[in-house]
Amino acid sequence: MRLFTKQSKSEAFASELNDLMEGQPVRVRRGEAQWSLEIGSNLVIMTYNWRLVGSKSIIVSSEDDGHQFGLPAQVDAETLANQALSDKLVDHAILDVRTGDCEINVGGFLSMQILTSSMGYESWQMYKDGEFIAAVGNGGLV
Repeated sequence: MRLFTKQSKSEAFASELNDLMEGQPVRVRRGEAQWSLEIGSNLVIMTYNWRLVGSKSIIVSSEDDGHQFGLPAQVDAETLANQALSDKLVDHAILDVRTGDCEINVGGFLSMQILTSSMGYESWQMYKDGEFIAAVGNGGLV
């Protein structure tokens, strides 16, 4: 990755983010404290807040996990997300350098949105081949 150019680190990272993800499958995994979004076989994003949006509404979010909402059973966000993402590949990814939010467009109509929820804390981290490459919070790349 060429993170350090005449652009800011965040702008350079945003322009290269798509190349890292395009054409890869996405899988959601629940962890003890964080969620992991596995993109292909070598890229992992660790995050607290995400949501999967379909063509008309939110399909499921990390906040829904374990809540019943009057349904017959508690929401299993991992299973619902993976069912929707199954057999689909990343079309493109966008990093909002103002907020640190990341939008991963999948399968032509799904949007996996990684949300930055703090002005000061790193909301998500990215690892490539198990090696830390970036942390993102409000205001950009760390």
